[in-house]
Amino acid sequence: MVETPNGPTTSGRTGPQLPADMRFTEWDLRLVNALQINPRAPWSRVGPILGVDSATAARHWQRLTAAGIAWTTAYAPEYAVIGWIQLRCRPDSLVRVAELVCRCPSIYSVECVGGSFQFDLTVAVADLAALEDFAAHWLGALPGVEAMRAVVGLDMYVEGADWRPEALDREERSGLADEDGRAAFVRSNRREVDRLLVAALAADARASLAELATATGSSQTTVRRRLRELLVSGRLILRCDLARQIAGWPIVIVYRAALPAEQLRSLGVTVARWAEIRMCTTTFGGDSNLIIIGWLRTAHEATGLETRLSRAFPDLRVVDRQISFRTAKRMGRILDRHGRAREFIPIEVWS
Repeated sequence: MVETPNGPTTSGRTGPQLPADMRFTEWDLRLVNALQINPRAPWSRVGPILGVDSATAARHWQRLTAAGIAWTTAYAPEYAVIGWIQLRCRPDSLVRVAELVCRCPSIYSVECVGGSFQFDLTVAVADLAALEDFAAHWLGALPGVEAMRAVVGLDMYVEGADWRPEALDREERSGLADEDGRAAFVRSNRREVDRLLVAALAADARASLAELATATGSSQTTVRRRLRELLVSGRLILRCDLARQIAGWPIVIVYRAALPAEQLRSLGVTVARWAEIRMCTTTFGGDSNLIIIGWLRTAHEATGLETRLSRAFPDLRVVDRQISFRTAKRMGRILDRHGRAREFIPIEVWS
């Protein structure tokens, strides 16, 4: 039997009944899963795989984006060094600091967390000197900041663009995958048209070729060629995201851990196959060399995940554990308390 767009909601698992514009049906999750696999797939391809016509698929995607519970974005991994910064602030400054860091274009993700620090920030900087400058002169000038700790991201084994709700079966997934796939990115000379293209796709990764041509001042032929080259080379990442709380993943946990360097790659390859892992990266600086982020359905699952990690890698030592009270910003999107996208702040690399 084909699941219809009016199927059962997933949000009932995580709390009280929600308004109509805050409900995620199982079919909606299938639609998001399809666009995670291929964010620019035409509706004529997506619809039949989901058992509906292209107009129905497009209409329901419009409903999700209008409600802010799903969206697409893009970014170029070669354009920045990634810094992970923990921020400790006075209690009376938390609200103001949250507002300021969310509106900073160089801070593309903000988690409001529990523990000895109140904010986990992910920042895009040009180099290590820029990271020091940003921390000392911008973050250091924020009201009420008492302490901060920064590390540099190295090898990303799992990222948000890789996470899947596994709402589609293998045959459906194979029908959406691009033949070329995605390679590890290789740094190359930047072109102005590429920068403009990334910026336009960051706002909407499903923008039409005509819209992208207008945004870049190029022809549709040029846009099509540059888009294909950037995607195949891994220099452009497209991503479909969702309001995790409404979709059924209300819990975010963050582990900072230490593992012998020779075991890091093995851990990365292993956890990349675990459904609950949202992000895993190696880092340099401080007592840890790993950051692992999990999306969970209940807080009780955190103990099970940590147990699984320690059994798979007995030498792993968890240095710090955090739970996110709220994701205030994700990949440039400012989110409300329910995780809905409310505003897009274009990402700018601090230099």
